[in-house]
Amino acid sequence: MRDLSTALAETPEDALRESAEFATPSAFLAHLKGHGRNLRADGEAWSEMCLSPGRAFDIAPATRSASGITALTAVLHAAHVARENDDPACCPSAAVIEGLFNACQVLSLQVERCLVP
Repeated sequence: MRDLSTALAETPEDALRESAEFATPSAFLAHLKGHGRNLRADGEAWSEMCLSPGRAFDIAPATRSASGITALTAVLHAAHVARENDDPACCPSAAVIEGLFNACQVLSLQVERCLVP
């Protein structure tokens, strides 16, 4: 491969690049691509005036965990859309789905721990 001329190597690269541009994305990836722009928590302490600085600092991890739950539910929803509309080979496995649900549960418990005074 290293002995190939640059012109000869560019031909298959160009063909692969063009075929990728025209390939139809799976329903799973298409759904995820359009989800959740600018919806993530930044993890900064809350700026509400009625909270003490310490409490505001404690609530910051809750916003990150809630953001994680939002992202995981988006992936779960995309998996559902893909299962309904796409080739089964493009869908996450049952073990992956179970892992995503478990991750949602753990993040939910983290939010609860952060919010209980």
